[in-house]
Amino acid sequence: MKHSLKSRYRILMICLLTLLLLESLLLLISLNRAHSLPLLVKDLQTIIIVFVFILFIYIVVIFNYIPYRMKKSYQDIAAIIEDISHGNYAIEINEEKFAHDPEQFKLVHSITRMLNIVQRFDAAKAEKIYEHHQRLQQLINLLPQWVIIATVNGDVAYCNDSIRRKYNNITEMVNLNELIFKNSFDDKIFSSINEALRFGNNLYDVNVADPVTAEAAFINGSIIRNQKGLSTGGVFVISSISNAK
Repeated sequence: MKHSLKSRYRILMICLLTLLLLESLLLLISLNRAHSLPLLVKDLQTIIIVFVFILFIYIVVIFNYIPYRMKKSYQDIAAIIEDISHGNYAIEINEEKFAHDPEQFKLVHSITRMLNIVQRFDAAKAEKIYEHHQRLQQLINLLPQWVIIATVNGDVAYCNDSIRRKYNNITEMVNLNELIFKNSFDDKIFSSINEALRFGNNLYDVNVADPVTAEAAFINGSIIRNQKGLSTGGVFVISSISNAK
């Protein structure tokens, strides 16, 4: 049966006290059996020198053994905490491995409970995020305007149903820079969006008109930026007016 770190420490301290008691006992015996002062001094010197050497060696061993055992005892726990610090919350912890040490077992059990709480929280958070995403997506899909979200390099991240019905070739799998349109009106709309993404400029009621069909569109767009202020994409809303005069 393995001993815990606390029990090992207690055993070492008991051995140290035993050595001290043994030294005291030998000193008392020497004092009681002494027949002459020179012989008594010699015996006392011998006992003291022997036990000082033994105690010195023993203390040196304890001084190095306890930190070594502490480091070895908590290596597995340190590895678990290291994995958690790197964002790995799906660690399988064998608590029986630490059953021999009550302190370690309590600590590992607390870590296991914490991981279970974190995993449940992450699952609930992911569910809530998905629900909110669905609500926003359905709300945007109900808008008559064309809504498109694109990254700074032109990749379409999202487009609503209105723009899908108008442009069958626009999906979340295409890049706006690679699209080819049949008429100049559509080309002007997405050229304006690509230019805004390229230069990181917002669009405010940009009017694009088609002199042939008398169709017009107003483009509003907002550039999305990260914490450093760099452009990462944009959200654009296109209001189409058919047969505008």
